[in-house]
Amino acid sequence: MTLQPRRAVAVGAATVALASISAAAFTLTQLSAENTAVTAAVDPTVEPSPPAGPYPTSAPLGGEGEPPLGDIATVRDSKHVAMPLDPYLTPMSDIKLIDQARDIASAACMRSLGFTGWTSTTIRTWSPGDYRESDVFDYLDTKAAADSGYPRLPAESVPRAFTESRHEPTLEERKAFDGAADRTQSGRAIPAGGCAGQADDKLYGTMRKLPADPRGLAVASRSRAMRDSRVRAALTAWRACMQNAGITSYDHPITAQNDPRWQSRAEGAPASAEEKRVAAADANCQAEVNLVGIYKAVRAAYEQRILDGNKGKIAESTHIFEGWVSRAKALIKAG
Repeated sequence: MTLQPRRAVAVGAATVALASISAAAFTLTQLSAENTAVTAAVDPTVEPSPPAGPYPTSAPLGGEGEPPLGDIATVRDSKHVAMPLDPYLTPMSDIKLIDQARDIASAACMRSLGFTGWTSTTIRTWSPGDYRESDVFDYLDTKAAADSGYPRLPAESVPRAFTESRHEPTLEERKAFDGAADRTQSGRAIPAGGCAGQADDKLYGTMRKLPADPRGLAVASRSRAMRDSRVRAALTAWRACMQNAGITSYDHPITAQNDPRWQSRAEGAPASAEEKRVAAADANCQAEVNLVGIYKAVRAAYEQRILDGNKGKIAESTHIFEGWVSRAKALIKAG
């Protein structure tokens, strides 16, 4: 998976933006209630899908077989466990800046064609939730789980522009935005690729792809960690522990945490007794088998191997990304 520009494909929607890929690529809230539907995000046999459209040759992920592990720490709190790729990850604030700049530049182009009602939110290519950091497994506090059930993410801060009524694009406007026509009905020339394409040109220049996106490489490390025999053994031990606690409904911690019965709980509403029971058993079993510690150690080993094979490409990618950010700031300033 590589970081590359977004392209809108329909009104109010866009293709998955690699510029926003992060741990959110492993967001697991769409698992079904049945454990047979564990998605590629947690299925240890499935790689995350590449983005739609053209993308560069994948950076080498290095090595065959399972890498040796260093020390496996026992994770007892929610402090961040450092990963080898951490120093190279593109900041989420900069990724958001690039996303905003693209929409602003597209809107400026549309207005120059005479579509005065078009704004940077007419077709949104990002949402506030795109920039949250998470991982497949993080520490689950045993006392908090027993007292309050599973942790809930704080409500997103949604800008007013995301709740206000928006201009509904006409067919002519959509064609101008996507480049599906050469001219507007009034005779104005539409840039090649439409206003979305022109925004890409201004933002990304000739370097539209990163040779080795650090966030994409981090996603790859998680995929490999989930397939690793040592993580799978820890999950097997977790299942046995849950069964000993009298809970047999879940094959995976993610399906336990994402049970629709508590995922649908309103923010601020207390957890049910059943959620607390499951969450407490889950937290205790994760601690008993050191699931998070094993997963983080395995993931770190894969990240290090990937990093060792891509340092030059990552350095090149950092330079390219900094150029994108610089142009994004200029586009935002120009409005």
